[in-house]
Amino acid sequence: CGTYTLDNTATFTADDTGASGSDDATVAVTVPCDTGCTLTPGYWKTHSAYGPAPYDETWAQVGEDTAFFLSGQSWYQALWTSPSGNAYYILAHAWIATALNVLNGSPLTPDVQDAFDAAQVILETYTPAEIAALKGKSGNELRAQIIGYAWILDEYNNGLAAGGPPHCSE
Repeated sequence: CGTYTLDNTATFTADDTGASGSDDATVAVTVPCDTGCTLTPGYWKTHSAYGPAPYDETWAQVGEDTAFFLSGQSWYQALWTSPSGNAYYILAHAWIATALNVLNGSPLTPDVQDAFDAAQVILETYTPAEIAALKGKSGNELRAQIIGYAWILDEYNNGLAAGGPPHCSE
């Protein structure tokens, strides 16, 4: 990828007069760099060492059985836990997919990086039970923040973040 300069020469011979000529031009060509692409939590949970889909080696950089913050679960288990309205797992699914996408070569935009970092602080601070206790409380600022961060990360994972990488064609 990068910008290249190409010299181009066009020549001609006229059919009717036999006259010939040429002209030169220099063209700057920019080849976009591969920016990676993103995959959803559904992809990552099925492409682990546990299957059922073919293994994606990105998992080896983390390890499916690595403890996932304060959840008392592994990354793999957290990804397979149904949120059932618990904002912790809504965020965990989006965060795990984002982390794996980054490890797989997909860059984060500044807005997504900010949401990713803020989400990590929440996941490092609270247990699933503490976040579940927020369920149903109207006007709960922390729960609203969690859902907001999850939404930003989900947009990224689906290739919809402004200026972010596209979604992979599996």
